[in-house]
Amino acid sequence: MTKESDLRQFQALAAQLATTRAQVKAHGGFMGDRDLHQCPACSLMEDVLCGGKLVTCWHLSAQPVDTGLLFKEVGAEQLACPGCGCVSLALETDIE
Repeated sequence: MTKESDLRQFQALAAQLATTRAQVKAHGGFMGDRDLHQCPACSLMEDVLCGGKLVTCWHLSAQPVDTGLLFKEVGAEQLACPGCGCVSLALETDIE
């Protein structure tokens, strides 16, 4: 194989990965590219179910129930809380 052929294969795989990531996010999945978030103001927090679905629940709930709300990306590494509107930092996960 030539370097050009290797590069084309790599580009095709990268495009396929981007498509798959977009599909997972569109279906409510969590990609693990950042830490799960908890609002510092109202304690709404994210969790991931066994199947990989991202959910939110209230931190002090005796019986956690998915609120159906999702934190919204509003800037570079910033998330807005869907419960109270507080904007806070989203920490990236260090994947090695």
